[in-house]
Amino acid sequence: MRRQSGFTLVELMVVIAIVGILAVTALPFYQTWQQRAYGSEATLMMKQLVDGQIMYYLENGKFFPPNQDSIEVYADDPQDKDEIKLILEHLKITIPTGHHLNYSIYPNFDGNGNCQIQISAAFPLFRDGAKMILVVLDKTGQTSYQMTGG
Repeated sequence: MRRQSGFTLVELMVVIAIVGILAVTALPFYQTWQQRAYGSEATLMMKQLVDGQIMYYLENGKFFPPNQDSIEVYADDPQDKDEIKLILEHLKITIPTGHHLNYSIYPNFDGNGNCQIQISAAFPLFRDGAKMILVVLDKTGQTSYQMTGG
């Protein structure tokens, strides 16, 4: 009698069960890594926006945008949106779209000439559950950071 090479049905079922257990175990780690990546991107973009606003203020004596209107860029906006082009032109920063992050810039949000920048997502960006980074820049150069639940 010749012995055929190959796997038995039981061996295949055991392998599929082990792979399934590993996949179920790895999914929460993947979601955590993804959350950290979006949180890191939001933090980096906020630092760039703050630096760009400070440079713009030093050159022009007021925060961007100069016409006192707010600018909002959403994650699903096209890359050729006018607001994205304005930010690139004046603040020298490229706002990435399609990354699940929403950006808002309010140049005179309190009537005193101070600027507020928000970066938010529909899901937690950080370990503490915060869905938004908020920065307020005042005319004296002071910044205050806040992370909130959204």
